[in-house]
Amino acid sequence: MAGSDLLGSGAQVADQTGVTGVYGGFAQPEVKGWCPGLFAPMEAADGWLVRVRPTLGRLEAAQAFLLADVAQRQGNGRIGLTNRASLQLRGFGADAARRFPEIAVAAGLGLSDAGMERRQAMLVSPLAGDDPNCAAQTVACAESLRTALIGAEELTALPGKFGFAVDGGGLYPTGLLQADITLRATEGGLWSVVCGAMCAAPTTYTLAVGQAVALARAFVTSHQSVRPQRDRAVGQALFQILGLAGQVLAPKPTQAEVCCGRVGPLGHGLFALSAPMGCMTATMLHDCATVAATQGDGILRLTPWHTLVLGGMEQAPVVAGMVTDPHSPLLRIWACSGASACAQAAGETENLARNLAPLLPAGASLHVSGCRKGCAHPGSADYTLVAGDQGYGLVRNGSASGDVESLFVGEQAVYTAFESFKKEGAVDAGL
Repeated sequence: MAGSDLLGSGAQVADQTGVTGVYGGFAQPEVKGWCPGLFAPMEAADGWLVRVRPTLGRLEAAQAFLLADVAQRQGNGRIGLTNRASLQLRGFGADAARRFPEIAVAAGLGLSDAGMERRQAMLVSPLAGDDPNCAAQTVACAESLRTALIGAEELTALPGKFGFAVDGGGLYPTGLLQADITLRATEGGLWSVVCGAMCAAPTTYTLAVGQAVALARAFVTSHQSVRPQRDRAVGQALFQILGLAGQVLAPKPTQAEVCCGRVGPLGHGLFALSAPMGCMTATMLHDCATVAATQGDGILRLTPWHTLVLGGMEQAPVVAGMVTDPHSPLLRIWACSGASACAQAAGETENLARNLAPLLPAGASLHVSGCRKGCAHPGSADYTLVAGDQGYGLVRNGSASGDVESLFVGEQAVYTAFESFKKEGAVDAGL
């Protein structure tokens, strides 16, 4: 049964609107929030959420134990792994959210100066120093950039979501880390700065750090309104302002999610575990820390792909609730927190996505979004479900902001449709 056969009265209402992309109440949401940080908690439907960004993406087991305890005692026990390799603790009261920065700073999980803390927003290759194929200077480059950003007070004026990355390649190939300004390892131990569509000539990492900071200053002083990651032409404008030589990079095709979201043994004593849909409980974080402390090197490496990597492992770790099967369909699913946690969301998401996992055609990806913003997965998926006033809209081969082709009134209609999708996929595969 095709999805369009399941529309019922919802389809008639949607057809009468005559507006492409605003189908069954799927209008673009109002942007009310901001990018939360250690000193900028944000109120959500399930309480205040606080975010912590471990230095260079590494969390010591003792720090993880602390965060798990705080999440359980002061929040609702839900912890998100963000696409910026941060941890987001949910369900805090206002007073607890205000006290959280002091707790985090005391544990070495942030800087006491709010401006400095905000400026050190950067991603680093998660396996730097552990993966022999990751550029040897990655950690040194990252520490140099972090020091420069902390000292550049004028960069506090950067937008909250403006970010940097140090991409050393290796098991996670160069190009996977996404940021407004990226220092990318090249051949011969050299580094190139990438900003928007532009890539500077390879140089030493010390000079590359200087170029990165200069580009950020140019962004501030030229009063750009759109970040380079959103508009590739902004990078060209900044290169011109500085008189910086470089070449235009062709847009790269989307890298396979299996590459960055891989789980299981990675080699060199490293083992990756995935938090389903980027969400874990305080108990799951506590258990990961226990395994790291008792069986490994005591470090939890955060990735932007909803995984934690444990090192020094002689055998595969087992943590209840974390995905370790590389063939699990949960690795191909994204979902936001849904209506129970976000006022913008028009429906529930996580349980629906989890229940749809076994109904996905082989190799297909799914994104279930509570609204058009698509926070959990800004990119395209084979199937994207968007919650609206009258049910769930389906976007095929697109993002949450794409054209809705079918409307399912109620979750049961969604399940029926995906049962047919799985059968169609089996037929197409000759099964």
